[in-house]
Amino acid sequence: MKKAGKRLSGTGDGHVLGQRTFAAITAVEGISLSPASRKRLTDMKKRKLSHDEQRTEVIRAYVDAKSRR
Repeated sequence: MKKAGKRLSGTGDGHVLGQRTFAAITAVEGISLSPASRKRLTDMKKRKLSHDEQRTEVIRAYVDAKSRR
């Protein structure tokens, strides 16, 4: 039986966390961003990407990282 693939694009539904909210949650959970992730977030903010563009860029970064293993 074939497993259904995960859908990478959003439907537009749901809630997008802001940078401060995400930072607060990760601090409580004891998670910290890598320097590469911090740089990527700063860069996306400077480029004023939409939520969908940001999501796509983050997914691409992790897919690329996974394929380099």
